[in-house]
Amino acid sequence: MNRLFDCHMHSTHSCDSTATFDGLCKEALKQGLRGICVTEHVDFDDADPGYGYYDYYAYMEDVDRCRNKYGNKLLIKTGVEVTYQRQFEDDIRRFLSTYEFDYVLGSVHLIDHVFVLDPKYPQGKTKNEAYEPYWHEMLSMMESGLFKRIGHLDYIKSLRSEEYGEFTVEEWMPRITAIIERIVESGAILEVNTSALRKGHTEPYPGWAILKLYKDLGGAYVVLGSDAHSPSQVGLGFREVAAQLSQLGLAICEDDMFPSSMIS
Repeated sequence: MNRLFDCHMHSTHSCDSTATFDGLCKEALKQGLRGICVTEHVDFDDADPGYGYYDYYAYMEDVDRCRNKYGNKLLIKTGVEVTYQRQFEDDIRRFLSTYEFDYVLGSVHLIDHVFVLDPKYPQGKTKNEAYEPYWHEMLSMMESGLFKRIGHLDYIKSLRSEEYGEFTVEEWMPRITAIIERIVESGAILEVNTSALRKGHTEPYPGWAILKLYKDLGGAYVVLGSDAHSPSQVGLGFREVAAQLSQLGLAICEDDMFPSSMIS
């Protein structure tokens, strides 16, 4: 595990994190990680609490300071997690062409300006009305060509609704297959996000059935991310998940093959 990166984490440069840069770095060293990428939230919808929060220059000051402080022991990469929404594609493209990052992660968090894990999101919706727009937005994200690293693909499985019951991946496989096919065709790489393990799931985002499908359709590499919002979450579950990924035949990107994400 000493060569693994945690490719998804948030510091106080994201509106929902309490972690300092130093705290993340110290915990990564304690966990024996080779490197980290602090992927702050970037949001373009004024309905999102993170709208207007991100400050690239303040972020880079912390990156430079911590590279000077920990750089002989820990590789620190720059990154962002961009919330994809189809209506903001032009804004996203302008942002990514303005600022330079080692790593850009695309994720879907909102549908119709509502956070998909907000208890209000499923209210008044049938199961199809709740889930279908999410898969459609995921496919739109892939068709946009904006991202080569895809965050927590089945994030919506954490939606809680007594009416719908537990998430069952099999019923959504036709939609998920179309997304995975586009990911593989475009040369993009899936993130395996272990934050699902601290949210009551027994498998990461995406789950093992989806990761097997990704492998079967030609996917070869993944990146690992804890989605840490506090130091205690850094590298969560990496050892166990890495072992299962190896059994599945998927390779984890390491420091010498760390992906550089640009606009396609």
